[in-house]
Formats: sequence, structure tokens, C-alpha cells
Amino acid sequence: MSKLSAGRSKLNGRSPEVRRRILLGGVLLSALVSSGRAFQVSVIQNEKWRADAYDQQGDTLQLAAPRGTIYDRDGLPLAASHEVLSVQIAPQEIVDTAAVTELLVRHLDMSERDVSRVITSKRKWIPLPGRYSANIRGALDNIAGIHFEGQIQRFYPNGAIALELLGPVRMDGTALGGLELEFDTVLNGRAGRAVVRKDSRGNALPGAMLRAIEPTPGRDVFLTLDYDLQEIAEQALEDALVRTNAEGGELLMTDPETGEVLAAVSRGRNGRARNWRAVTEPYEPGSTLKPFTVAALLSLGRAELTDSVYGEQGHYDRLKLNDTHPEGWMTLADALRKSSNIAIAKMGERLTHNEQYLAMRDFGFGSPTGVTYPSEAGGTLYRPARWSAYSPSRLSIGYEIAVTPLQMAMAYGALANGGRLLEPRVVREVRSRDGRIEKEFSPRMIRRVVTNEVAEELRGVLIDVVATGTGQAAALGSMAVAGKTGTAWIAVNGSYASREYIASFAGFFPAHDPQLVFVVKLDRPQGEYYGGLVAAPVTRATLEAALAARNSPIDRAAMAHATVLPEAQAPRSPLTSTSNTPHIVALAKAPAAARAAVTLSVPDVTGMPMRDGVHRLHSAGFRLRPEGSGRVQRTIPEAGAAVSSDGVIRVIGEGSL
Repeated sequence: MSKLSAGRSKLNGRSPEVRRRILLGGVLLSALVSSGRAFQVSVIQNEKWRADAYDQQGDTLQLAAPRGTIYDRDGLPLAASHEVLSVQIAPQEIVDTAAVTELLVRHLDMSERDVSRVITSKRKWIPLPGRYSANIRGALDNIAGIHFEGQIQRFYPNGAIALELLGPVRMDGTALGGLELEFDTVLNGRAGRAVVRKDSRGNALPGAMLRAIEPTPGRDVFLTLDYDLQEIAEQALEDALVRTNAEGGELLMTDPETGEVLAAVSRGRNGRARNWRAVTEPYEPGSTLKPFTVAALLSLGRAELTDSVYGEQGHYDRLKLNDTHPEGWMTLADALRKSSNIAIAKMGERLTHNEQYLAMRDFGFGSPTGVTYPSEAGGTLYRPARWSAYSPSRLSIGYEIAVTPLQMAMAYGALANGGRLLEPRVVREVRSRDGRIEKEFSPRMIRRVVTNEVAEELRGVLIDVVATGTGQAAALGSMAVAGKTGTAWIAVNGSYASREYIASFAGFFPAHDPQLVFVVKLDRPQGEYYGGLVAAPVTRATLEAALAARNSPIDRAAMAHATVLPEAQAPRSPLTSTSNTPHIVALAKAPAAARAAVTLSVPDVTGMPMRDGVHRLHSAGFRLRPEGSGRVQRTIPEAGAAVSSDGVIRVIGEGSL
């Protein structure tokens, strides 16, 4: 007999009462075990199982933070972020089909046929194509069956201005270059978090998202750029490229008193350059470098402007140099005015190799300027130990050296401001979202490169270059412009290409009280290629447009000093000016914070385009914080309110966050 059979026999042999007690004990034991397990799961292991369920039924998402806004010097937004929405439909959740149809047709510009196809679908979840303004949230929010997903997108409220300087940003908010990359840690906000609930299959439940931590927007960056000048410069350069059929070019304007970059335009072979080439692509400048050779001669006492030099009738075998026009005896001043390669090179031989090298280094050539922009090139300036027998003469006239347009602008700025080489600036300040200044970038002098007297002497010659020399196409009638033309061969594979040139013009205006330094560079112009014929006119067109603009960035009150003075009167130095009209930093547009605070009434700019509204308020003397784009919806404080001019006015536009 088996053990099982024996057990059954033994149980069957017992009384019914005993059997009932044994079965009841088994049931009670099973219940006790089950209750204990339930207690263990629900109480002792509660947190563990809750976490497991959370992981299975929910997912944590990052909520992107809006990047900070990049403004021009006057508070006009150049690059901003706003929320765009994608819309998802859950057909099975829709309660009022007619109402949902009407809303989708009206606010999403869908046809009734398309809406019908979506809301009658058997699918649980249907994403609609396209992205929509955040404005639709108010109209469609809390409607059963309609759900949103937000995405932060970079946009340009005032058009594609200075994009090569700003740099690109990907759809996911990743900065790829330019100032966006240089100031990424400032502009980038702090991401938030949200929990998305999921069903048993791991699919997101429509609308089941809980925002746990709200994202923190990035801080704002205020540039030194002047929007009006930038717009004028972009148009002037584009017109020049069409007129000359050049492959590309640069136009750069700076403030000689502060080193601030006021306009920066770069164009490549196929339109807008991918980066700011004025700091990333050095070139051999040619004759625009000659004033710095003369500056070294004057500073070291090796020559005076009245010294004579023989031009060898345009051909000089010993240095293997030629001039376009044959010249005999001339003064050093005339050599610069006429841009004689031979005469400048011969005079340059009065400098030792080390003196010539150090003079170029002092003006900032051969090393980065320190501008806050990624991948700045330092250019090329070889030490004398690497020079050939011809290197000193070539360096004197702007060859065997590579400079960036920004280096050239800073060097001409030193001639304009009395001899001070300044560090260039493209950013004025960083502000928190509530308008507080967190960091300021102040003007900084790197070194004094020449005396005020030497700068004044060169100023007079550079005025003559435009008045009677090679730069006459940049002249503005009685308003004196100072500058120098340049026409340089382009080196290709180690040798200079035939009829491939860089045409350039550099200088400052007004000549006797400079507010602007400018550098114009055109790559491979077709037909006429001399700097005086193709680059100098770009300067004149830019200055004419700036002077004629309704909101001119040029201080007209200082224009009384812009005319050519009689020879008996010495030109006035900007460093020793006794004029009652102050030279206001950056084209007479002093920061509002620098002015004495007064109580002003807020103008009504409601309904104006954002750009016009910002201009109106700024002209009235307010500090601004524009938000959004399109037309102005309201201001905070509202129109008519009495506000201190050192306060901040929020200008709310369409699509604001």
C-alpha cells in the first residue's frame, strides 16, 4: 500500500468532526499566510512597490527652458525664444463633436473634411501636423479630446539681422556657434521636469502630464550692436556685392572711444556667411596697413611727414616693387596719400627689423583681440628670424602679414582716438529676467600705441587721402572723412593669383571728432578692383544712409566739428576736447542707466509693430524689456502711467511667453 493511500485511509478513518477541524485549520493557515503577505506588500514594502508601479506607469520628462533673449544696445530683441505647440487629438475622449469641429476649423485652419477624418478615427491618439502659436492654448485648453505638447523655438523678432554674429541654434535648443555658443551658459535656462502617466502597455496617456518643476528661463544678453546701423550696413554691403559681382565681403563699424562693435556684416560666396568672418578669416591687407608703418616712423623719430623720398618712377628693381603710377620725388605724406608702394617701402627701411615687428604687434596685429566670440583667429605676423630679404619691404606695404577686419578696425580706432588701442566689445551686459544687471563689460584700453601728436599728424594725411588722394569716392562734401584704400593680391597655393584681389577701405568719421570707425572688404570683385573705386563708395553709401535715417545713430550735434577746418586752425583732438557737447558713448545713445532719473509718462504704443513701439519708448527715455513679437498688446506699467526713467517697461507683444 502506498503512503498516499495510507494517508487517505487514515483521514477517512477519522470522525467527520475531526475532518472539519483539520480543513478549517488549513483555511485559516492559508488566510494567515495571505494576510501576512498582503501586510508585507502594502505596508512593509509599500515604497518599493509604489516606485515599481511609478516606473511602469509613468515616465519623467525634461521641460526645456526658454533661452534668454539677445538684444541690441537699445533693447530691441534680435533673437528670442517662444513656445510653439503641437496638437494631439484623442477621438474617444471627445464629448461634443460639433464644438470640437468648429474650434479646430477656426483656430487651426483645418478643413471640416480633415477634422471629420480625425475625430471619427478608431485610433486612440492622433498627432496633428504643424506647429502652432501658444495663443491657441487659451482657445482650446480644457476641451475634452484636445491635448498639447509645447516646444521652445528660437526666432528673430526683427528679421534676419546679424545672424552670422549671433550664430545658429538647433530646434532642440543646442547652440552651434557665434554668440549663442559663446554665451550658452548665460542664455541657457534650467530645465524643468514633468511626469507623464502611461497605460499598462507603456503608451502615454493623453493629457496625463504633471509639471513637477517649472523650467527657469535663461538670462538676457545686451549687445553693443546698433540695429539701425546694422540694417544700413547689411543693405550697403549687399548692394556692393551685386554691383561688383564680388564673391563676398565684410563691413564692420566700431566706436573708437569704447571699442564697441556697432555693426558687423559678413557675406560669403552664396549669401550670408556661416560665421562672423571679420574675426575668423585673416587676409593680407595691402595698403590699408601703410599708415601703421608711417606711424612707427613718426613715433620712433625715424622720419617726418615732410621728409622726401624718391618714387623711382614707378619701378624699383632692388626691392622688386612697382607702382601703378610713376612718381619721382615726394614727401612721406604724399607717399601715403598717393599710396606709393616704393616710397613707403624705402622709408620703412629706416626701421630695424625688431622695431618694425614690434610696431605691428603694438597695433594688435598677430594676436587675438580678445573679443568674446568663439574661434577668433590671431592672424599672422612672423618674427624677424623667419623673414627673407624682401620681408621688411613687403610688411611695410601690407604683405607677408595676415590680419582680421576686426584687428584692422581696432588699429584704425587707435588713430582715431588719439593713440589708444582698445579691446573690442560685442556685449554690453548680462541681465536677469527681471531686468537687473548681473555683469557689465566696460571699455578697456590695452595699450597706448602712439602719442596724441602722432595720431593727429596721421589724421591730417588720412583726410587728404579722401579729399585729394586714392579715397575720393568716400568723400562726403564738406564733412571730412579720414581713411585709406587698399588693393591686395590674393595668395593661392603659395603664389599670388593673376587678377584676384581684395579691395578694401578703412577709416573713421567725422574726421575731427570720430564717432565711427569702418572697415570695408570685398573679395575678388569683378571688373574694377581697386579699393578706392569699389570699397570706398560702400563707406560713403553707408554714411549717407546713416545721416539720412529718421533715427540717425550719428550725433548730429557734433557734426559742427565734422567739416574740414582751415589750415590755420589745428584739428581738435577728441582727447582734449573742450566742446560743451559731450562725446556720448556709442553714437549719442547713452545707456538709460547712465542718465539722471526723471518721472515720465508712458506713451501709448498699443497696436504698433514691436520694433516701432520699442523705438518710441526708448526715444522717450525708458529702459525696456520687450517680450514676444508682432504688434504690441500692452505695456507694464500701462500707457499714461507716471514712471521713473530708470525703471523697466515691459513691452508685451503677440506670442509672448
